[in-house]
Amino acid sequence: MHRSSYVRMEYLLNHYKPLWQGCADGPIHVLDIGSYDQNGTYKDLLREENIVYTGLDMSKGPNVDIVPKDIYSWDEIADESFDLVISGQVFEHIEYPWLTVKEIERIMKPSGVFIMIAPNAGIEHKAPLDCYRYFSQGLEALAKWAGLKVLHAGVAGVPSMEGTDDWVSEWNDATLAAQKLPASKTELDEPFRYERRRMLDGSVSDTYKNWHVAVCENKKKFHNDKQYILFGAGIFGGEILDVIGADNVYCFADNSVDKQGKEMYGKRVISYEAFKQISKDYNCLVTAPRCASLEIKQQLQRDDICCGTLFP
Repeated sequence: MHRSSYVRMEYLLNHYKPLWQGCADGPIHVLDIGSYDQNGTYKDLLREENIVYTGLDMSKGPNVDIVPKDIYSWDEIADESFDLVISGQVFEHIEYPWLTVKEIERIMKPSGVFIMIAPNAGIEHKAPLDCYRYFSQGLEALAKWAGLKVLHAGVAGVPSMEGTDDWVSEWNDATLAAQKLPASKTELDEPFRYERRRMLDGSVSDTYKNWHVAVCENKKKFHNDKQYILFGAGIFGGEILDVIGADNVYCFADNSVDKQGKEMYGKRVISYEAFKQISKDYNCLVTAPRCASLEIKQQLQRDDICCGTLFP
């Protein structure tokens, strides 16, 4: 088990603890899918006195309590037996993961919680199969297929940018938290507002989880009574325009001569020189790709123009 998976599971277990503890009226029964102890397990995270831990895997071995005869139909487990089901580094090896998620839904108690970690990247590692890499929408689709409420889905999520270096790995852990109906009325915040992904060149890309979070974070330093000028009239600019709302955006600015004087996404595009003359009257949000955003931010700073960016 790699370190980033362990710390993410620990964080998610603590974050959603009010839900999986709240659905139990006695001892909390936990099922760990893929529990075979090979370079560590999650069992150490679940050693409270009121927790009954059960490990399930496809082969007998250390930390394995149940080996089902049929990997897609666990006759050894009765309906509605577990308050919490966890799984890490397993779903990439399952040919038909939608069947497994449906079986998880069956054996969870009403309002039970499912927390899963699977790689988004990394080398092929057959054990004996290696079938998938997951993105957030793929995880959401699995949960919805089984009738579970999605609480969280993301890739390489972190709770903060600082102090999370050991959360970064070549696997870019994809994470899912879902709940069996009826869903709890307790509303919990998104556990990971940021992402720290390992890129193909080995560098680490820090970003917000999604554009809505990016806009919310930037609004904290802007004047609420001012319209926005979005610096960057490309695809990112169009997406941010939808998030902010067209009525709240005055226009785009762009360094590309080919775009200046034209209309993009229903808004006109002005040059940098024209932007400088009116910049104090508007909030400026840089809506360009990561590398271009850094260059634009430095360009604005040279002229003492304050701005926000889509990247922390």
